[in-house]
Amino acid sequence: MNAAGLKHLSESLRSYGVDKPVVAVNLDLLDANCSVADGVADAGLARRLVAKSLPCLPLLDFIRERISTSGLMTFSEPMLQALLTAEPDTDHLIGKPLPVSSAARLLAACPDAAGRVQWLIDTPTRLAEYLALASDRQTPLRLSLELDIGLHRGGVDPQSVSELVQQIVGHPYGNLSGVMGYEAHLAKLPGILRKRAAKASADAFAAALVALPHAGEGLCLNTGGSLTFQSYLSQGAANEVAFGSVLVKPTDFDHATTQAFEPAAFIATPVLKVLPGNVLPGMEFLPRQKMDIAVFGGHFLAQPVFPGGFGYSAIFGRSSNQEVWTGPRASDVSPGDIALLRPSQSEAVLNQFGTMLAVRGGKVVGEWKCLPN
Repeated sequence: MNAAGLKHLSESLRSYGVDKPVVAVNLDLLDANCSVADGVADAGLARRLVAKSLPCLPLLDFIRERISTSGLMTFSEPMLQALLTAEPDTDHLIGKPLPVSSAARLLAACPDAAGRVQWLIDTPTRLAEYLALASDRQTPLRLSLELDIGLHRGGVDPQSVSELVQQIVGHPYGNLSGVMGYEAHLAKLPGILRKRAAKASADAFAAALVALPHAGEGLCLNTGGSLTFQSYLSQGAANEVAFGSVLVKPTDFDHATTQAFEPAAFIATPVLKVLPGNVLPGMEFLPRQKMDIAVFGGHFLAQPVFPGGFGYSAIFGRSSNQEVWTGPRASDVSPGDIALLRPSQSEAVLNQFGTMLAVRGGKVVGEWKCLPN
């Protein structure tokens, strides 16, 4: 969004009556981002939305009206329970291994979770725990294996997949539902290493599939992320890609692969104080050709983008109470104006205030309740 667009958004939010920090999502830009994602993702691959990156049910609904999805990738007990309660049919692939105690509570609260959730397994120990839970409940559980395909953040070595698969399919309450291989490292590696790492990742994923019944036919074979999903083809080993953050594009997702996407989510917070020529503590004798402003709250995982030219004060430091930004003395800014920040990530940020404002055509068109972390 250019400077004029940011100014218009700020003015719209002030007119709406924003008087405390809140997240605002520009639906016009999100709409365009959905079109881009739908166009660059291979049509033969299923698409799974990452719920932690889009933690608001109306936001997910808005996206799912534009992108056909196979389900959600969900990462926490509270969010999963909220979604299971709200939606009777959505398939959930757990995005990180949950303690078996979390699974037990979820199954007790939502018994149909046994048929709607793919629980992620990363070690033989966790597999034993989940199979024991299935036996205790006398309920089949859908189990998917987290693969280590190069990120090295845990997961099953592809060479060990066969042993775990045999344990699952040989258990009276074990139900092998698929595999998930995350490869966030590929987009971040320098070019000299990326090509070799991408081949190694693809080879590892393919090697794991060899150990699956019928080479994984009929199972969920998930890979990818917001920086890599567009690089996969249906002729490859995976049949599903996951993405989420790129649709609102926080700063951590500024990358060569996402240039066609626009930032669509912002933190908005009122300006409390405007201090042109503000002198520095202990150095009041020095004139200063800068303006400081103090905003409501602060220490957000975000970077200031409006008013233009302002950034975090190196003198006052970070503050969660009334953070000071420094910019040009001649800036046109007044108390009550709405300052804007661009989040560095969407997970744990978009839902931190509980409510999200949906903006379309320069007007707030909805207040959306967020999902819990």
